[in-house]
Amino acid sequence: MARIATFFVFLCMAVIAVSVGAVLVFQFGRPLAEAVSLTLALLCTMAVAHLVFARSRERGQVAEVVDRIEGRLQEIDEDVGNLEGRLTGVETTIPRRTQEEIDPLFAEIEILGSLVKQMAETMADMETRIEEQEGRQYLPPPPEVTRVAHYAEPPRSLSYQGGEGAPQVPEARNRGAGTVRTPGPDDRISSREEGLDRRAEEAPFRSSRVSRKGRSDPGLRQTILDALESNRVDLYLQPIVTLPQRRVRFYEALSRIRDVNETIIEPVDFLDEAARAHLLPRIDNLLLFRAIQVLRRLSSRNREAGLFVNISAATLVDETFFPGFLEFVRTHHGYADLLVFEFSQADVAEMGVLELESLAALSDLGFRFSVDRISDLKMDFRRLADRGFRYAKFRAERILGEGAAMAGDIHPEDFGDLLQRYGIELIVDHVESEAQVLDILDLEVKMAQGYLFSPPRPVRPEVLQGNPPRAARRAAE
Repeated sequence: MARIATFFVFLCMAVIAVSVGAVLVFQFGRPLAEAVSLTLALLCTMAVAHLVFARSRERGQVAEVVDRIEGRLQEIDEDVGNLEGRLTGVETTIPRRTQEEIDPLFAEIEILGSLVKQMAETMADMETRIEEQEGRQYLPPPPEVTRVAHYAEPPRSLSYQGGEGAPQVPEARNRGAGTVRTPGPDDRISSREEGLDRRAEEAPFRSSRVSRKGRSDPGLRQTILDALESNRVDLYLQPIVTLPQRRVRFYEALSRIRDVNETIIEPVDFLDEAARAHLLPRIDNLLLFRAIQVLRRLSSRNREAGLFVNISAATLVDETFFPGFLEFVRTHHGYADLLVFEFSQADVAEMGVLELESLAALSDLGFRFSVDRISDLKMDFRRLADRGFRYAKFRAERILGEGAAMAGDIHPEDFGDLLQRYGIELIVDHVESEAQVLDILDLEVKMAQGYLFSPPRPVRPEVLQGNPPRAARRAAE
């Protein structure tokens, strides 16, 4: 059809051109050659004009088709984008909803497990007390024998790496001269009561520098040295859980030593003497090395739980130890997000220029700090936050107003809000009852620690295989 139309147009053009030539010859009397030339010129002009108009029309049609195709492609792209968004939403929403439905079940299971565990421990303790009471009815009263203990009262050290609520050694150990009688049932009951009273009491905090002025104990010092040389320093972990889910968020690393009789000695008993003997850097070095081993094991199991490691202020200014210590943590800076160094408030308050420079060096590597054993609410916590402190530990009985009045212009219940303004997370420790948990939840506390959740438990020996790096050991010695 298009060819017929084109042929008809060209026929019309030829007729018009011939007609114009005939008019020129017969009407105007122009020569035939001139008329033919004008006829051909007119025919070519009309043909060229027709081709130009035809091409422009075709280009317009092609442009319209291309525009329609582009519009359809844009619609297809929009549909594909909407489909991708829906698929992404489905992939994100389904796991989140599933997790939201499962998390409450896990939280309830953990609570039930902790309650069952507490009931079992309570029943076991009641059975022990009943057996001891029955034994007391049939045993004669013990003879009065003078007892000379190694120390009358366990000293309290500010660099104590386990908090004040760690279990106390029930009986004083005989490391010197003296007569010690075998403890009977009365002694076990009174020892347990004394341990509970000792945990409940709050003695004034003293820095490790002051404690070094106390009376030296050569026997205990030798026991500490033997434990370090014979690898009888054990690592215990106590969990720090989130509230109200009670999911483990951190662990606190605590140290214990064993003497030749495999008797466990608590930090509250040996840290003062270790400070006087300048052995704290060696203990901190060993504790840090084993903490890195624990973090490796946790990361291999895809667990994101961090670790609180207590170090003393003396470690920060030890010229022979701290350079090796800093080099060791620099080689393990990948654990900076999971490793938190903890100091007591008394040690932080007495830090000088050298200690602050050491803190700044650790902070530059990405490590964070925590302050514990807080007894003074007047401290400048904003300055602590500027120096890299991100956590603060406060006793449960103090934040709930159960203990002695605190020094400061802020009520203990508002202490968490004060820390939150400076970017410091409050951790309530020494939690020992469910009633305390309920009161702490009313204060919107997010993390807690204490014997209610779990006592410190030893780390398996296979996790702690190996010794500290040679450079760090040589620096510590």
